[in-house]
Amino acid sequence: MSSIKITRSAWRKIGDILFVTKNKYGLLYSASSGGCNGFNFELDPMTQKIYNQIKENKFRTILTDDESIVYIDPLSEMQLLGTTIDYIEEDFNNKIYESKFIYDIDKNLMTTCGCGTSFSPKIV
Repeated sequence: MSSIKITRSAWRKIGDILFVTKNKYGLLYSASSGGCNGFNFELDPMTQKIYNQIKENKFRTILTDDESIVYIDPLSEMQLLGTTIDYIEEDFNNKIYESKFIYDIDKNLMTTCGCGTSFSPKIV
């Protein structure tokens, strides 16, 4: 089974976000229902309430790099397996007009729409 990965570029941006927002908890990676393909990728700042729930339950997957932490929502984890979180900088020469997180998928495990923020797991 494929794991969830985060690129070096995404880790740098996550570190910047946590530093600027003074968020000492990290980010939460999850899936929510909606979008044109069934589910949306979500990468949100952790709140103290969610952080306390994680500490109580101790069953969530945690990805770390240096001082940054990303928690994987246990209800979404199976749906998110095979994704890589990346961050791209705007590059007008290559027709990239905004800096943003992107989610690369394992095409054997899921499909995605053109926007790249909506996906649907494949039934295997």
